[in-house]
Amino acid sequence: MTEQMQEAKADPAAKKAKAKSHPSNTIQTSSEIISVDEPENALPEVSLADLPQLLQTACAKAGWNSLMPVQSRALPYLLEGRDLMVQSRTGSGKTGTYLLPLMARLNPAMPAVQALILVPTRELAVQVQQEAVAAVYGGVGYGKQMDALRQGVSVVVGTPGRVLDHLLRRTLNLDHISALIFDEADRMLSIGFYPDMKEIQRYLPETSIHAMLFSATYPPHVLKLAGEFLTDPQMLSLSTTQIHVAEVQHLYCECKSMEKDR
Repeated sequence: MTEQMQEAKADPAAKKAKAKSHPSNTIQTSSEIISVDEPENALPEVSLADLPQLLQTACAKAGWNSLMPVQSRALPYLLEGRDLMVQSRTGSGKTGTYLLPLMARLNPAMPAVQALILVPTRELAVQVQQEAVAAVYGGVGYGKQMDALRQGVSVVVGTPGRVLDHLLRRTLNLDHISALIFDEADRMLSIGFYPDMKEIQRYLPETSIHAMLFSATYPPHVLKLAGEFLTDPQMLSLSTTQIHVAEVQHLYCECKSMEKDR
């Protein structure tokens, strides 16, 4: 925490984010009380019934009976079009938080990529793909990914390395995107994707893009990334006490070396 406060004095994005936060308050979840720091000109949280009808219908199809805390808090800002940094623990519902505003923004009649979601791993890309349209990631062939892109998808989710590969191959065009999302930004940077993300930035249109960044932690290098891609970013933090899901059970099995593949 001390390092982040010192870095905020030197980094413009960090300084803006910290300066625009109000004092903390608390909200009750099913398992714990978490601290919430809100942006300047804070907006009231919303419930499922407060969302536009299009989004209510989408939530109903997905089987949602209510919004999760990060969704209730972040959606008002994202639907208003603010560039936002969201800090919320892993598994807290961040994917739905950024996909819902995209539904209100996308033009289904436009046969072009309108939103790009960058994620650190192909596993997360596949998970988001279940709700999005096309996923591009390394470790597999290009064929199916190129076929999906040629069909004129609206949303692309992928790892920075494979997204850059498609840009260099000219099988992906970002001229018409209006939304850019970084999911698990701290993990992307820890893996070493920063050079690829900066290279992708060269392919973004000069027009205004609604950008949002989601991360479980916000060390100085994540705040620096936000300052380079987001416009006047504000911080919404719901994870000052815990960054991982406490309910996840981790298991391991001990076995002899010859039995590992069985």
